[in-house]
Amino acid sequence: MKRFPLSVWIFALALAVFTTWPYLVGAASTPNGWTYSGAAGSPLGAQVDFNSHLAKMWQRKAGEWDYHLLFTHEAHPGLPLVQGFYVALGALARLTPFSLPVMYHIARFALTVGMVLAIWAFTGRFFERSRERWLGLLFGTLVTGVSWFLLAFDPAGAAQVSPIEFWLTDAYNPLGALYMPHFAAAVILQIVAFLAFAAWVEMPSPPAPLPQGEGRKDHADTGFLPRMGSSHLLILTLALAAESIIQPYVILLTVPLLVMLAALHVFNTHKLTLRRALWLVIPLGVHAALVGYQYLALSSDPVWAAFTRQNITLSPSVTYYLLGYLPFILPAAAGLRTFMMSEADDRWWLPLLWVGLVAGLLYAPFPTQRRYLLGVQTPLAIIAAYGWSRAVLPRLHPRLRLVTTALYFVISGIAFIGLVAVNSVSLSEPYNADPPTVFYDADETAAYEWLIENRASPDELVLTTADENGRGSGGRLVAATGQRVYLGHWIETVDYADKIAQVRRFYDPATPDSRRQDFLGEIGAVYVWYDAYARAMGDWNPADADYLTPVFDAGRVTIFRVNGSKSE
Repeated sequence: MKRFPLSVWIFALALAVFTTWPYLVGAASTPNGWTYSGAAGSPLGAQVDFNSHLAKMWQRKAGEWDYHLLFTHEAHPGLPLVQGFYVALGALARLTPFSLPVMYHIARFALTVGMVLAIWAFTGRFFERSRERWLGLLFGTLVTGVSWFLLAFDPAGAAQVSPIEFWLTDAYNPLGALYMPHFAAAVILQIVAFLAFAAWVEMPSPPAPLPQGEGRKDHADTGFLPRMGSSHLLILTLALAAESIIQPYVILLTVPLLVMLAALHVFNTHKLTLRRALWLVIPLGVHAALVGYQYLALSSDPVWAAFTRQNITLSPSVTYYLLGYLPFILPAAAGLRTFMMSEADDRWWLPLLWVGLVAGLLYAPFPTQRRYLLGVQTPLAIIAAYGWSRAVLPRLHPRLRLVTTALYFVISGIAFIGLVAVNSVSLSEPYNADPPTVFYDADETAAYEWLIENRASPDELVLTTADENGRGSGGRLVAATGQRVYLGHWIETVDYADKIAQVRRFYDPATPDSRRQDFLGEIGAVYVWYDAYARAMGDWNPADADYLTPVFDAGRVTIFRVNGSKSE
């Protein structure tokens, strides 16, 4: 408690409650007989990702440690450690009475609190005054961007690519706290790793050995770690190992950053000897080995390779980044002159190099460009807090400082506040969408329960639907039951666009029944899930087929068993 003042704990809990409020509204608004999925109402991508994360949790609940793609029908090997965060969260859920969605949000709540505390600890690396630490914390947890200005000034462009505050969750710490627990975990691990590295660097080196015969044993720079920060090096190794599982692509940031900082301390500040710096081979080697294993595992199988190809996340235009980070850029630019004239502390190389490396990776020739944004708000917050405290506030009349600061944070956090508000409103009205989006109506809930009770195995394939926007029965069914489906996720369904076309062809009245039967046999389908999403695919009704037997009918949902399927 001494390290984290009571006010910081209160703020951490308040932020966790604020980001949890929409989900509490959804749970409280669920009609009798219905089920709230636990997903956010907006944006749609958050619902799709939530379904994916629950799929991983379901696998451990079913007894599996290896990660399989439940959204595609092709056989493929399970991969241990890949997506291990949610598999482990599923294991934790097995030990509790909580449902998977509740466990998901418990983790998100707890990690949001942890993220706030970690950012507070990070601010203490750079600021001694409480006011400046609070500025760093607020910049790191409340501020988003203002690319929503494009809605007014470039509506045509914004119609093509939405303002990043509304969909690029990687870019902002508060959005990660709102939607995804593993994002908050990744931010915490980044901070732990870099603070452990800094503490290791600043451990005093052992004294030079006395000559033989002067009352001391010759311990000539044994290099051994109890006197050189072994605990810090161990923490760094463990943090990077965990980060390798949660955020493997971060290696292109962490390794160059740590190597550059180590070189700086060897050749400039002389806080490290070259021999001591070589101990970094241990944490960086573990980091690289875990990431390399995942890369090779994902590349060695055609299904996983297809998943990797579809998981491309390129950056939007630079305009979005400039506006998206403008609330940080403005105070940072204001403080640049002051910083250059007065700051010679080598501690500042960490946030500066961190931001610089991320900027260089955003348009580098890698397929995961925008993923490097995850956590960059942390160093940006430090730089912005410095500029606001040392350059902006001194230019304001003392009476205006608090008001101006509060107004700046409100304007800079409008997108974050707006997303919480929009989700709170949308989740309070489950009847507004037809079919419902993040709620399961009574018929759908009964169908899920029937499937769980009557299936021979979660591996039995269900023919489901999805469209180009990610809407459909597939993602919902996997999240609710952990059942393997034909189609349901724009990344985790192999050949996603082609499978949408295949399903549309299946429900096209012009398609011959013989082709439908062949198709069901080729994919190994055991069930056909027929609901409003399926009816939107085409006018053909499975009730007209003699090779399908209805085994469950609740009005809005009918489940058909494929006659002659292997598990019949």
